[in-house]
Amino acid sequence: MMQIKAKFDTEEGLNFIQQYYINQGLKKFGDDGKDAVDKELRQMILRDCFTPEFVKDMTASERKKAQSAMMLLAEKQFEKTIKGRLVFRGDGTREWLSREDTASPTASQEAITTTCVIDAHEGRDVMTLDVPNAFIKTYMPDAREGEDRIYMKITGMMVQILIDMAPEYRKYVFREWKASNLCSGTTCYIWDVAIEFPIL
Repeated sequence: MMQIKAKFDTEEGLNFIQQYYINQGLKKFGDDGKDAVDKELRQMILRDCFTPEFVKDMTASERKKAQSAMMLLAEKQFEKTIKGRLVFRGDGTREWLSREDTASPTASQEAITTTCVIDAHEGRDVMTLDVPNAFIKTYMPDAREGEDRIYMKITGMMVQILIDMAPEYRKYVFREWKASNLCSGTTCYIWDVAIEFPIL
């Protein structure tokens, strides 16, 4: 534990990894940020993590429940490299999914430390590994009769990046009207480009 503490508790204070939304991250990291976004989206395509779907084939309820994807950028502290993470923005699911259905339990730090101490005491060999895109590759069962499928909506600059990598996705791009409340309290309609994929 002291080795971990020594890495994060520096003279400047505690180090925490700061994540940035794509627009902020690209301003901060420049070309390195763009490379990280490209790498993350390319992995999603190469690993068949999602399948494009025509919006006209979705029900009204599915369109309403479709959640946006978020691209987060962060600088890895020790490698000094930029990492992109494409995540499902799940805060909009609170209306129709319970906490139990959205929980993502993880092992506590105490449990991991205890297991490490026991393994060391017993002289066991220990191995760690990384499963790339483990969460996004998790099996998702087909929707049952009468249930809505789950969709992730990719919007903004990620649409152009995605269709530059996979031109066959261009036919799935559509324009939708979105209402936006401006500071004056009036409502203004703007065009927003989006592409929707079911998560498989």
